[in-house]
Amino acid sequence: MLTQDPADPPNAPAPRTPRRQLDNEIAALFEEYRTLREEATQRVAARMQMIGFAGIISALLAVSNKITLNAPTVYVAIHVLVLAVLWLRGTNLAIQRIGRHLRGVEARINQLAAQAWHSPSDLLTWETSIQLGRQRVSGLPGWAGRLGGWHAS
Repeated sequence: MLTQDPADPPNAPAPRTPRRQLDNEIAALFEEYRTLREEATQRVAARMQMIGFAGIISALLAVSNKITLNAPTVYVAIHVLVLAVLWLRGTNLAIQRIGRHLRGVEARINQLAAQAWHSPSDLLTWETSIQLGRQRVSGLPGWAGRLGGWHAS
């Protein structure tokens, strides 16, 4: 049985979904949105640290011996870089999965806000607009972005 929100006038018809319930759902989704944005930010920071770490290790290994094809450090440096690139791609794909979920949360919050507050404008658009911009990138940058996991097609 639906209960009427005390803020509504006493003779007003009961809404299909109580306003307070919508407000609570929006608040919970906002918290999920905030948490996911923080996780994406942390993954980007970790990605940048890994790039720097792999670059330093590879550079030190490459110059520790004279650079010849017979020096094992050159091959270790190449392997470190390859592993770092694979890890980078995996991290990028994980960030894209978070972004995909964030776009769903944005849509749900916007839908609930329109229903609860009779507001036609979107409250959240960041992740959706960023992904649309990524999808418009074409040519070599677009191909590299999709291959590297920076954006999904």
